[in-house]
Amino acid sequence: MEFTLPPAPRGLCFDRNDFVKTNFSVDSFLAEHQNVASLEAMRDDLGVYLKVLRLAMIELINKDYANFVNLCATLIGFDKAIVKIQVPLGQLNDEVLNVKHCLEDSMKELSMWLNQRHSLQKKKQLLKHYSQTINCLKTLTSVLKNISDKKNYERVALADRAAMQYNQLKFSIAKCESLIKPEHKLQFGEVEEQLIQTLNDLLFQFWNDGDEENLLKTIITLASLDRVSETESLIRKQAVAPLLQEIINEPGLQKSRNGLQGIYERILSLLDTKLKLLLIVTQHSKLIFLVKKYRFLVNSFWCEVESRLEVNLASIFAPGNPQIFYRRYSESTQFIKKLEQYCTAEDIKLLHETSEYKSFQRRWNLPVYFQIRFQEIAGSYEAALQKSPTADNENDFVLRETQKCWSAVQECWSDGVFIEALGHKFWKLTLQMLSRYAIWANAYCTQKSSHKLDITIVDKTLIDNSISIYVDVKTLLQKLPQLLDHVKTKINIENQNLLIQSLKYSEQALEGTKEKVRECIVNELYNNFNVQLKQVSDIPRLYRKTNRSVPTKPCTYIDVISNALKEFNQEASKRLDNAFIRGIFEVLFNTMTVSYYKYVEDVLTSVQKTEDSLRRLKQIREMRSPQNNDNAGATDGDKIRLQLNVDVISYGNLANTLSLDANSVNKFSELSSMVTEAVKNIDIK
Repeated sequence: MEFTLPPAPRGLCFDRNDFVKTNFSVDSFLAEHQNVASLEAMRDDLGVYLKVLRLAMIELINKDYANFVNLCATLIGFDKAIVKIQVPLGQLNDEVLNVKHCLEDSMKELSMWLNQRHSLQKKKQLLKHYSQTINCLKTLTSVLKNISDKKNYERVALADRAAMQYNQLKFSIAKCESLIKPEHKLQFGEVEEQLIQTLNDLLFQFWNDGDEENLLKTIITLASLDRVSETESLIRKQAVAPLLQEIINEPGLQKSRNGLQGIYERILSLLDTKLKLLLIVTQHSKLIFLVKKYRFLVNSFWCEVESRLEVNLASIFAPGNPQIFYRRYSESTQFIKKLEQYCTAEDIKLLHETSEYKSFQRRWNLPVYFQIRFQEIAGSYEAALQKSPTADNENDFVLRETQKCWSAVQECWSDGVFIEALGHKFWKLTLQMLSRYAIWANAYCTQKSSHKLDITIVDKTLIDNSISIYVDVKTLLQKLPQLLDHVKTKINIENQNLLIQSLKYSEQALEGTKEKVRECIVNELYNNFNVQLKQVSDIPRLYRKTNRSVPTKPCTYIDVISNALKEFNQEASKRLDNAFIRGIFEVLFNTMTVSYYKYVEDVLTSVQKTEDSLRRLKQIREMRSPQNNDNAGATDGDKIRLQLNVDVISYGNLANTLSLDANSVNKFSELSSMVTEAVKNIDIK
């Protein structure tokens, strides 16, 4: 009956059911509730609940008081009743023990007789197997003596009967081996050898005679004797090896009209001619029931072929000449694929798991072949990378270096070079060459101008080559999807996203080259134009005490910059897209205007300081000798400011002419406001 505690008042820091848990522990209880309430509060709550429990106990006693009192009365005289039943219970126990001893004695006697009977049965069975052994030996010896004098179909029947007798004999000997005499064991060995030899002789006789039916019966009989592996080995040595000896050798390779391919064709032709019957019989549907099946193509034919190729034609594996190595490797791979066409799916799997197949694959020194190809392809490409780009205009590319890069990449995947087993390495080489091209292009675009001693001259060769690099990079990027599609047909890879992701890094590197081209062109133009802009500081000398007229045309430096940019725009627009050209002008004007602003600001500041000095000097002179000398017209400082204003306006018009919004150019709004403010109060008469 489940015990239920009385209800507890509300607000206690513990649950009343905690005290009736089977794993209740005071320490655990205190540890669980130490964060719930303080020890003083817990003491008070426990005291409250103790009072509840005492009241509940008193109520329980009052409720069942009569039962408590009667319990004592009921137990009076109970000990005498117990004494009365002790004697009969003791007697009953003695009787049960006697019966138990009798049963145990009977069981021991019965077990002894059963053991004796079992031993006699074993001896009887042993003698029976011994008798069967002697009879089988006699029968088998008699059958084998008469088998050679019979006709083929009779010989097959007798051989099958002999095999059945042999299996029975083998079973019997295993059961009574302790009774077999040495002479019987010797006789058994002789009979076994004679039977196997007879079946082997029949096997090759029926093969030579082309007797498919009897040949099939013979190999079934051999399979019943668990001689599948031995039969495959025998066929390999006595049927396959002599035929291959005439084909696989160095003189045969030298005489072959089609070289190694001719050797492979002769090898495969054996499966359609002299070895066809063995192939048909070992793959016959009647052999499906066998637990261990014949694998003639793998264990007899392929193993012998591979062994003789390694020993007698070791020269075909030499990687010294990559062209010859590729041809022989391709011919060998094709040979294996054709051989697999004769195999079942299970045979193909077994073929790939053989040590001979793995050894054959290892003999082809693919790492050395790739290293030679790497030196040929990458070395030739590296030699083509000149310090300065070379124009070529061949096959959609402007520069010879780009054409060499694309040719080298295509060569990796061309027939006569690419080997599927090296697909991952050729892909890596492809990415390396694309990266190398990007590095070469970036290095050229970041070099210093060849006219660094005379920065007033624009290096047109540098700009022209940089444009050529941009055009070629753009073309190269357009061709990469085509390359990727071609590679996918060459490489057998489940997750082709790996190819796409790895190519993205090369695409990003080439895209970065475009930015380097833009920087190269901008830097070259800026270095030249900055020299022109510095001529702003010469404007004061043009108007100081020269009595020049009020300026209406921009200075020469503006014309020089304007003509140079228009010429560049005219030439570049023939080869570059408008977006790229616009990007060049945006970066150029943003950079150039910052310098221009500084130069103009310096001139205006200098003019203002000069005018302030002259004004103070004039005031001093007038104080000494007052004169009424009101000069009419613009001053030299006004003319300087007006000239700067005309130049800035022309500069802004130039930006607009080049499809730029002058007001969006960095610092141009400030520059325009500065010169406009400078000429605001000038009175031109």
